[in-house]
Parts: sequence; structure tokens; C-alpha cells
Amino acid sequence: MHSCRLMVARHTQRLGSARLSGSARLLMRVPAAMLSVVNRAMQSEHRGSLKSTCSRFLTVAAAAMFSIVGATALHAAERVSASAMDRRAQAPAVAVTQDGTVHATWFDKGAVGEADRKGAHVGGGRHSHQAFADLRYARWVPGEAGFSQSIRINPEPGQVWGFSISRPVIAADSEGRIHIVYPGNGTSPKTGKSVASSFYSRSIDGGQQFEEPIQLNGDPDEDLSALIMGGLAQAQVFTAMAVSKQGAVHTFWLDTRGITESMRAALYYRRSDDGGARFEEEVRLQENDQCPCCQVSAVTSGPSSLFVSARHITGDNVRTPTVMHSSDNGASFGAPAETGGTPWRLEGCPLKLTAMATTPDRIHSLVHNGAEDPPGLLYARSAQRDMSFLPPQKIHPEAAVSDSPAMASIGDTLLAAWHAKVDGPRRIFYRFSLDGGENFLPVQALPTGEASVGYPALTTTPDGRFVLAWQENEVIQVMHLDAPRQGVALR
Repeated sequence: MHSCRLMVARHTQRLGSARLSGSARLLMRVPAAMLSVVNRAMQSEHRGSLKSTCSRFLTVAAAAMFSIVGATALHAAERVSASAMDRRAQAPAVAVTQDGTVHATWFDKGAVGEADRKGAHVGGGRHSHQAFADLRYARWVPGEAGFSQSIRINPEPGQVWGFSISRPVIAADSEGRIHIVYPGNGTSPKTGKSVASSFYSRSIDGGQQFEEPIQLNGDPDEDLSALIMGGLAQAQVFTAMAVSKQGAVHTFWLDTRGITESMRAALYYRRSDDGGARFEEEVRLQENDQCPCCQVSAVTSGPSSLFVSARHITGDNVRTPTVMHSSDNGASFGAPAETGGTPWRLEGCPLKLTAMATTPDRIHSLVHNGAEDPPGLLYARSAQRDMSFLPPQKIHPEAAVSDSPAMASIGDTLLAAWHAKVDGPRRIFYRFSLDGGENFLPVQALPTGEASVGYPALTTTPDGRFVLAWQENEVIQVMHLDAPRQGVALR
């Protein structure tokens, strides 16, 4: 046993000097942590040679070390590419079914080297708001080396409104059905003008095939291209979806029907109670008082509790993040509750995402606020589910700008992820809370080097792991990420 401990200590020093120079203070604590892991493991080990036992424990201990210091080499080894290397992939979303299969979807912008399939420039130097992409899907079955070959969800090429600020959403229910919502390009049958609409598709066979997408929103009968500009007569996008374990599918989107020169959108809602087979008629949840270009987020909790977050416009163009709660499976919603922060007055579109998660007795929000100094993401949690929010805090105080939040939870363990710049290129950062958001562990960064990264997405597995996806040099990467236990994340 002594020799094994000595091997671990020497191996730790070697790894530390080779990979983590400049982190001396942190490394001084690593050998003790590793030896603690080994000691606990050796106490329960009853078979195998000392040599093989040491080898296995060195692997565990090395994983623990990398978790403590930022998880550099281990993260790089565990990531799996979901999209093809020769394709331009953006804005991932992930879900996991009960069997542990990871399901991913993303925007495909074409082959590497191809120009963006965007609409032409319009008068006055203004850029078109039209973009043409595809939505791809692939799955990673436990035990297999990587993701399956991807398939296209949209029936015809270029039917997806491929702006990363209006991301696709994917979810799974307890019956193994896969649900996807995404923004799509189309033409209004009433006006003959170009529109962007919200679409839904599902798979009832674990992702082998997807049904023909259906349009969630009604067809607009107004041509508002003079207001929206950029070639679109109407926009019903920035879609969100939440799916309960019982199979209720809740969809939301921002809608420009009824929009005026004040540029305030309405919030619409549509629900299915039978796993996506049939949807009820659309409902206008909020009148034209919503920021028209900040993606909505939604999450369920239990059999009948539902939350939706949007950015409300109050007063003189103050962009205020809010959360609405339904306790009856979407039949009715309470008044919007503000999540707090410095009032952010802005004349134009923020183009910012929001994220939510639930723990047993609270709702959690992560949203960009441009009025903070410096601007960045504010984390807020409710006071025991009474829809009043405690004062928010900066999730990443050191970042000049942090954006594109994602959140997920397992019990009282909460994980937040985002992208930001801190002394170098943009990277993916994350923080854990082990006590329902009362305290957060230090910020960690994925070791992505000089790569162009962004748009993290999160979900959880049935056996209590987190799954993180992100785009890196326009390739979708996916990895499992475990919450730390007593300061060490064991894999």
C-alpha cells in the first residue's frame, strides 16, 4: 500500500510539472487530495494484484487532480464530436433519454468554406434578417464510440432560420419520445411575404426517424416588413419548449403580430397533453410588451408546475427579465415576477439568451444585463418558490462580458455554464452550486485553447450526471460532467 501511495505522489508531481506550470499554489493541495481518494478506494479493494490496483487508482487519482485544477486534459479526452468536421455547426441543444442515450441537435450552416446562405442586403446598407440553414440531429448510445451519422430534421434544405440567437431546443420524455422546436423560414399564405415561424417535430422511436414538422404559430395577415426590416414581413421565433416526464409538451415563442413602431412583441403559448401527437390552439400569454429578440426559456417541475422566462419591456424601453409560473400544467399563469438587477434601458434589440432551472424548492434564473458594470450574467433564485426573487449576483465577476447562459439541476446541485472573454479568446465557463444556489464553487473554464467557442447547452442523465454541449470551431462537442463531491469530481 505504501508503494502505491508513493507511485501516486510521484505521478502527481510529474503531471503537475508537465501540464500545470504556473499553478503551484493549487498543486500543493493536489497530492493530498489524490491520496485521500486512493486511500478510500484501497479500503474497499479486495482482489487483483497491487500493480493493477495501483494502475486503476492512478487513473482515478489523475481524474480527481484534473477536476480540482480545472479539468484540462481529462476534459479534452472525454469530449465527443456530434457534428462532422467538414460542416459548419452552431447553436447545439442536448437531451438524454432514460436509457442514457444523448440526443443532440444543431444548426448546419453548410460545408466548411461555403458562404452563409443569407438573404441579400436591403436598402440603406441594412443587412437582411433572413438566414437559411438546416437542422441536424444525431444520438450517442451508451457503449458506442461516438454519435450516429446525423440526419436532417427539416424536410427541404435551407428551411431553418439559422441565427444562433434563436436556438433550437430538444427534450425527451419518460416514454422515450424526442421533441424538437426550431425557427424556420417560410412564406405567409395570407400575404405571400417571407416570414420566420416556429416549428415542432418529434420522434417516437428514439431518434431513428422524425415526423413531418408542424408550424406552431398561426399565419400572420399583416405585412410588417417596413417595421421589422431585413426582408421579413413577420417573425414568430425565439422559441422555447419544456416537456414534463408525463409527456406534456409546452411551447412558447415571441410573436410580431400586432407589433407597432415601439417594437414590442407578444408572448404566445401552445400545449400538447399527449406527447406531441396533438396541440391545442395557440394562446397569447402576454400582449405586445415583450422584447422581440431575446429568446424565451421554459422549464417544468413535477407533474403540473411550469415556468417561462422572457424579457419584459417596462417604462421607457427598460428591458426587465421576468418569470411566469403555472401550477396547473399551463391552464393558467400568474403575473410576471421580476428577477432583479440594475434597470437596463436600451433602444435596440439586446439579442440575449436566458436560462432557468429548478431545485426542490426554488426557481433559478440566469440572464444577461447590459446595465451592470461591466455587463454580464446575473444569477437570481426565488425565495422558496413564492415567485419573489432574492437580490441577484454576478455569476462571473472577472469577465468583461459573459453571455449565452445555460442551466441544469439534479436535486439541490445546480450547474451554470456560459461563454465569456477573460484575458484571451472566448471560452466556456461553468460553476457548480451544491446547496441550491446559496453558494457557488469557483468559476472553471473548459480547456479550449485558441479555438472559437460559444453557446453552451446543458442537460442531465437519469443516473445523476450532467451533459454539456458547445460549439468549438463550428464543430459540436459533447461531454459528461460530474458534480464535485467534497471538492473532488470522481469519474
